[in-house]
Amino acid sequence: MQDNILILGNDPSLAGLIAHTLRSQQVYALPMPLDTPLQEGLAGGPKGIILAPNPAKKEEMSLPDLAYLSAGIPILALGSLAVSLCLHFGGETTECMVSPQAVTLWLKDHPLFEGMTGGEHVFRDLNYLTLPQNLTPLATATERVIGFVHEQYSLYGLQYPIEHNDPDAAQVLLNFATRLCHAQADWDEHTIIRQAVDQIREVAGEDRLLCAVSGGVDSMVCAKLAQMAVGDQLHCVFVDTGLLREGEAESVIVSCKENLGLNLYHLDAREAFLRAMAGISSPADKERITLTLLKQLLHKELISDPSLKTLALGTNFNDTLYGDPSGLADTQDKPDETGHRLVEPLRALFKEEVRRLGIALSLPPSIVERQAFPSSGLALRIQGEVTQERLSLLRKADGIFVEELRLGGYEKKLWQYYATLWEAPLSPGSYVIVLRALQTAQQSAYTARLPFDLLERTTQRILASMTGVQQVIYDLTPSMHYSQQE
Repeated sequence: MQDNILILGNDPSLAGLIAHTLRSQQVYALPMPLDTPLQEGLAGGPKGIILAPNPAKKEEMSLPDLAYLSAGIPILALGSLAVSLCLHFGGETTECMVSPQAVTLWLKDHPLFEGMTGGEHVFRDLNYLTLPQNLTPLATATERVIGFVHEQYSLYGLQYPIEHNDPDAAQVLLNFATRLCHAQADWDEHTIIRQAVDQIREVAGEDRLLCAVSGGVDSMVCAKLAQMAVGDQLHCVFVDTGLLREGEAESVIVSCKENLGLNLYHLDAREAFLRAMAGISSPADKERITLTLLKQLLHKELISDPSLKTLALGTNFNDTLYGDPSGLADTQDKPDETGHRLVEPLRALFKEEVRRLGIALSLPPSIVERQAFPSSGLALRIQGEVTQERLSLLRKADGIFVEELRLGGYEKKLWQYYATLWEAPLSPGSYVIVLRALQTAQQSAYTARLPFDLLERTTQRILASMTGVQQVIYDLTPSMHYSQQE
């Protein structure tokens, strides 16, 4: 069994950040909700447990099942969870220090802090602790306790902020995992590939396997792994929804057949999706309808061939943390009502890990670097009802924008870039095209500062070639969804 660290927390972003940090150092970590029952949490045989901070002060007293304390494995409680456990054992605490303050950090000579240094730090959200007799100080901030150990339970509490690109935060997590929990740092792409191939073979058995591909990196990596696992038993289906960007349907088919050598069936469902979208304006309804129809078509494909017993999907870990956007993964590795099984070999991987896996599998950059794309595609980027006219206008405007970015050499400098279509507020029957381009830094996304002449050229081309488009706008709003997609 793969050595792993269990992360329990109520905030997907914080739990995900801790998992990212450990995984980047080749220690496998699995986030689960804070209220995960003991038996479920220990089912994977974790070497240790990290309690991630709660997202809000009002949840400060939230605690996991206290039976975890007697599980016989080390536990590291961070932030508000350290405070809650201090109070549980009879300690006291001050009110939370909210504003950033400079403190002098002292760290005990302990394996948890190997490779770290104290000294001046700027902290916020600190509760100074008064420890009961059964807790021993491990760390102080300006001589006031912020960390402790309970030797009987191998319980460590620490108010040290886990932030992006903080080497000390990464070091304390690695020290806990490898020096206190003795987890092996051996989780790499080769291990992941071997485990995924074994999983697919075990679930599929001797029967044929259906793999749904969309052209995105998740589904293409899943298809490649399935091909490695079952060879000629693999049958891939590409459902053409008619909601893809300019030239993407053709690109998916070429990539599957020529680059990956997959046995691919092209299911043309463009008319079915357009009919299903008639009269629908809500983004949530567009997504729901798309997912429902996709699920129906995939089940129909399974039922049409008795030799197909298993469906493979490229669901990734972001989907499970923030809600499964595919809407297709009801159960993992279990038969559904029709007797078909589901296998999701990427379910434990974040999007960026899937991309690295694609590189390890020698997939072409056109697949590995493909932007994340919503299930409902261009329908989600149309404000109001989806019609063939609006799809055509948006697809053409988006294509012009993409072409200008490529010609200018900006394509690889951007995380995402696309166009959306809105009804012109003062001119019924006319439209506004909104352009959006985002770059990333410090695990967040912000508006790219594109050259004015590029935006001007794009605007002129769109207005000159597209009747009905009245205005072109560049959106400067920062992204709020980067962590959910990567």
